[in-house]
Amino acid sequence: MFDFLRSISRRRRASGAISFAFSLLLAACGTTNGVTAGAQPNTYTVTGKATGTRMSWVTARNAAMDAATDYCKQRSQRVAIRSEATSGVRSLEEQTSTVSFTCVPENDARG
Repeated sequence: MFDFLRSISRRRRASGAISFAFSLLLAACGTTNGVTAGAQPNTYTVTGKATGTRMSWVTARNAAMDAATDYCKQRSQRVAIRSEATSGVRSLEEQTSTVSFTCVPENDARG
């Protein structure tokens, strides 16, 4: 009887570990809505989104920053962040990071 219970306990732990690893994998993935034109000329906006862990806002911010950086790199420029807004507080709620940015020439002095 005890061997049977230990066997079930081991399976549950293994199953729980797999579920936990899978949730971490999903949480590590951030998405964006794509870069859009901002309110000011030559200003762009992108929103990163993530859900699942206490650090989802970091994943959301990284997704937004990566999209902004890629957008400017495609134009042989670098990103200059103008503002950032975040939302979402709880770990299971969608976290967002909206970044407003411009692209400036690579050789401009960094500020």
